[in-house]
Amino acid sequence: MYNNHLIHYAIHLRQRGNVEQSRRYLFGLLTSPVTAGQSYLHIAWSYDKEGNEDRALAYYRLALAQRLDDEDRFEAEFGLACTTRCLGRLVEAEALFHRLMELYPPRREIIPFYALCLTALNRPYHAIQLLLNLIIENPPTDAITHYQSSLRTYYCEIY
Repeated sequence: MYNNHLIHYAIHLRQRGNVEQSRRYLFGLLTSPVTAGQSYLHIAWSYDKEGNEDRALAYYRLALAQRLDDEDRFEAEFGLACTTRCLGRLVEAEALFHRLMELYPPRREIIPFYALCLTALNRPYHAIQLLLNLIIENPPTDAITHYQSSLRTYYCEIY
């Protein structure tokens, strides 16, 4: 229980911009198998926050090798995919995003990042297909909801 409080405190520190201090707490929690996975994940996020994707990538992988609850596992896999894309490892990132889409179909937040990856791979047609489907299936405004049926018809004609 004490370790969970420390993790939450470390998260609070990171969110307030005290990234180094946050990491010191998290590194101290790596020896416990109960908190290691979550600690690695938050260390990865702290490096991402600083734009240090190379270091973040290693910690996402370490987090995924540990015990994580379902939400943290998703966050670690999603972070790994996004960071891999940022590092320009596009083929690897595409495979990671594809896997995420299969494992977590309701997690719609994957789609825009996957589309960015596909665009960078010079596959804008597939990226647009994903984004249009996202908008049709999850209209963000009443105005789009009003045209949802028409959009679906046009989408089916194109794709």
